[in-house]
Amino acid sequence: MNDLSIQLTPVEPLDSSGSINLRIAIGETVLTRLVRGNSPNASYSLCCPSAPLAFWFADNWWRHRWESKPVKLSAEWRMAHEMTAIGHGNAWPNVTLWGDRERVMLISKADPPGIVGPVRFLTNAITYVPAAAFEVAIDSMLENARDIVPREQRNPLSALLRALQDERADQDIAAWRRLEAVNGYRPDEGPDDLIESLLALEERFLPADVEEASAAGAGDASAERLNAALAAAEGGAEVDFTDALRMTGSHANVTERLEPWVTAEAAAQALRNAMGQGVTPLRQKALSDLLGMSAKDLSGQTLSQAAPYALRLAPEGKAQTLLLTARRAHHRRFQAARALGDAIWSGCSALGAISTLGSARQKFQRAFAAALLCPTQGLLEFLDSTNPSDEDIAEAAHHFHVSEKTVRSVLVNKHIIERHRLGRPLIEPQDPLPFDALADAA
Repeated sequence: MNDLSIQLTPVEPLDSSGSINLRIAIGETVLTRLVRGNSPNASYSLCCPSAPLAFWFADNWWRHRWESKPVKLSAEWRMAHEMTAIGHGNAWPNVTLWGDRERVMLISKADPPGIVGPVRFLTNAITYVPAAAFEVAIDSMLENARDIVPREQRNPLSALLRALQDERADQDIAAWRRLEAVNGYRPDEGPDDLIESLLALEERFLPADVEEASAAGAGDASAERLNAALAAAEGGAEVDFTDALRMTGSHANVTERLEPWVTAEAAAQALRNAMGQGVTPLRQKALSDLLGMSAKDLSGQTLSQAAPYALRLAPEGKAQTLLLTARRAHHRRFQAARALGDAIWSGCSALGAISTLGSARQKFQRAFAAALLCPTQGLLEFLDSTNPSDEDIAEAAHHFHVSEKTVRSVLVNKHIIERHRLGRPLIEPQDPLPFDALADAA
């Protein structure tokens, strides 16, 4: 189980600074594992002040719970999501956390060997906590902190925690705070017109669908971007996923207990088997028939309207349509396959954004499309090599009607080629993993 434990043990005798020994663990993985100075022995807790820790978690509760990780991390985002930002002259573990609907993602980065400082953190980890378990663990930690922080901080912290609990208990306020956080705002800092527009959209579509689309274009114009994409999608390519969803069968039952790419690959393979396709390339006619989509729309030019992301729109009583934003045929194939993956993930909800966001939903889409269009077994049989050249990869991309990036991604994810073949620096196994590489894998 991915249970989160945050233990605060007061330093005895309790001093005026409210010092604690902090231990953070997820299951058996201890995120506060460290060595002090030149000591050869590892410790599992960190001595730190309690008040900055408690205020940071309380101040950023909504954002930790609901704000996703953007493609580009701003300094402001890092201040709210990276524990090193707590500061106050103390060393903190390089732990980053963010919301992904029904779970909260966490990345821990170890300090490199030889670092000069009072402590060196040792844990590299990529994991997640079910959202409900995260809330319980943070609530428990904050309650404990209230009795430990310095006396002059207890009333301010108690007032902050009461306000937070009141907001969470009020359905309307909680919805407002959630949408503020999705768009990267602190409480009471989200523009009123933005939040009101998104709440109006949630009357038409599921909150999860609006959140996903809003997060893809997060900021003060996210509602405007979503409305523009909706308008464009109404004139998009018509599709009918009925047969595809029927053939996917029980594999359409997505579970949070498995990583998104695991269920995505299983669903794609089940669909291929039902089609009698095995691991061979999915030609244009076969794909367009599967999607209930004209071959012309699948390979045609992008729509004239500018849109921030592709979109699947399935209004009740009307034909389902796709807004495809890619120009090249193999990119359009991939977007359309992702749209089918989104319908599987969401139970064919009325709205699905297809974006660059790193959420579980988007990861499912990408993994499903890759497995549907470029199955690993078929790719390896075609390459017939565990060390394919760039020319081999280009030929495989042409063979499966996908981009070279898709082929490389499949090979990297299956550990056939190194990550540097995607244009990233080579990571030696013994070296601490850089944050960006960890985040890409999360």
